[in-house]
Amino acid sequence: MGQARRADPRPASAACRLYGGGRELTVCGITGVFEYGRAVGNVMPETVTRMRDMLSHRGPDGAGIHVTQDGRVGLGHRRLAIIDLAQGAQPMFGERGECLVFNGEIYNYAVLRRRLENCGARFRTNCDTEVIIHAYRHYGDDCVKHLTGMFAFALWDPERERLLFARDPLGEKPFYWTVKDGTFLFASETKAILAHPRVTAEVNTGVLDSYLAHLVVPSPSTLYRDISKLPPGTAGSCDATGVRTWRFRDVTEPRTFLDVSLQEAASRVRDLLAQSVQARLMSDVPVGVLLSGGFDSTALVALMRDQVARPSTFSVGFDGAHALDERREARWVARHFGTDHHEVTVSAEDALQALAAMVHHQDEPLADPVCMPLGFVCELARQRDVPVVLAGEGADELFWGYPAYVRHLRRQRELRAFQALPAPARRMLPRLVPASRRGRSFDVLVGAARGRQLPMHYPLGLPASLRSSLLVPGPYDSPWTPAEPTDGETWTQTLAFDTQHYEFSVRLPELLLMRIDRFSMAHSVEARVPFLAPELVDFAYRLPVEHKLDEGRTKVVLRRALADVVPERVANRAKQGFGAPIGNWLRGPMGQVLLELLSAPAMRRYFRAETLVGMVADHQSGRARNEWALWTILNFALWHRVWIEGVPPDELTDRMLRRCTVEAG
Repeated sequence: MGQARRADPRPASAACRLYGGGRELTVCGITGVFEYGRAVGNVMPETVTRMRDMLSHRGPDGAGIHVTQDGRVGLGHRRLAIIDLAQGAQPMFGERGECLVFNGEIYNYAVLRRRLENCGARFRTNCDTEVIIHAYRHYGDDCVKHLTGMFAFALWDPERERLLFARDPLGEKPFYWTVKDGTFLFASETKAILAHPRVTAEVNTGVLDSYLAHLVVPSPSTLYRDISKLPPGTAGSCDATGVRTWRFRDVTEPRTFLDVSLQEAASRVRDLLAQSVQARLMSDVPVGVLLSGGFDSTALVALMRDQVARPSTFSVGFDGAHALDERREARWVARHFGTDHHEVTVSAEDALQALAAMVHHQDEPLADPVCMPLGFVCELARQRDVPVVLAGEGADELFWGYPAYVRHLRRQRELRAFQALPAPARRMLPRLVPASRRGRSFDVLVGAARGRQLPMHYPLGLPASLRSSLLVPGPYDSPWTPAEPTDGETWTQTLAFDTQHYEFSVRLPELLLMRIDRFSMAHSVEARVPFLAPELVDFAYRLPVEHKLDEGRTKVVLRRALADVVPERVANRAKQGFGAPIGNWLRGPMGQVLLELLSAPAMRRYFRAETLVGMVADHQSGRARNEWALWTILNFALWHRVWIEGVPPDELTDRMLRRCTVEAG
């Protein structure tokens, strides 16, 4: 992401170091080829190696490949070793020739290993990787139902001539795949698939409306034509008959609430979160925390206090953007808990220099501005020799921490009265709203007019009217379809479960978790997210709404659970949110970069360029604030240059900097 500026020069010698007693954890990159349509294959070791090494940033500590004797299967692996650094080489082989490549961590490894050993399994290593092979041998495809953790893997079974693959239920680890002429290709990132000679990068234009609505394309699609991403909690197989996939776990089902008191819930949440933090401290390398100074990251530091002497913490701030700069609060938390604190400052020039690298690591656009500061702060952690960090992702989705939820629920009396009108009146009223006022609130009104309100964070990106004004006419896939409600649901229950379903099926796995996966792995750092421990999610997901949001107070149960460890100053501070000053950046040279990109004929195939040019002018003059729309389009345009047109990121960066220098002169 470019050089971090003004980083704290203190050493990271005091970072956390706990030992795992011989167990090895591997966070890495995986890739592979299976020519299932051929009796005799032509998979070349050089091809698998080239694909694998596109993921070298995900695993600088080791690499391996395996190509079967018949040339039909090739598997590749890059390794970032976290525990028991001497073990864990992959691909890993079973006693019957099974071959596995695995990315992630199996949290119930010890329990599952003992169970399998009691059934006769003989382990040769202390790796959680090996437990997948034995679980497959014992349970078959149902092995995925017995795995608790963050994972993506592919397992070749030579006896059945079949490849099994899977992605964890919350989507913490990515898995991309495609089929070309009887060849199945997969990888942790699409760049490895694109390195195969049979694959050409083309735009999947049908999902552009979805991209603008969500800032990312929901699974199973991607912005690449014919490349898919495995949805969370999904497994698949490939054999001579082709590819099939199936859902083995859906965290959004069943749509039921638990009957539990607030005090009981708080006690349970405290226990589960403390256990989760402790489990994620297991490492033979230093572990730190990405610290914003907000409630979630402070809670992680607080729960580490009894187990870690002076952990390292990392924060990021911005030049000239005090409203988004949380370093003052982060420093207070660091002093309160006595952490070894480090900071990095990102300027507009830093951001411009990092744009092309950001798009390179995204693979497909993740139009969340947080990607930018996240890359810088993970780079800082690696510079300080802390290759494992804890992060607060998932807490706001699980415990309802967003102010937007409060604002939305305060409008429920009016919305329910509107929904009580006869259907013809409901359908007519939205048509009376002028086009100039059809923003996010209009989308809410349209949803209510149809008889079912939209989820409280939907659309996360651009409202429907703006999307239609920007896109050239064409057939587009539906951005999102809600799950079927359970019989007898009240309007409150339907809205609550629709909201959580959207957060946990689209926004969290495909945007928030992918941004932290990409930009931690971009700097060979493993990010762990304690708030998404499977047991904690299973419990907290179905807590009643009033345990999460009550009279405008967010995260009710979490605040009670941690009242004795999170300082009042943090607990009572209004949520600020992690962001980046993209509005300021787009008024400067970054806006000129966007204008140049919009002048390319390629962009006119997808967007109404004249409309966008006018939006840039309005934003730069201060007549309107269009930063979200412009940032989303900028991400797409840069992605198109790098991944579709093939302009190298370094070359694109040089072009942008030269152009901005000329403009400034």
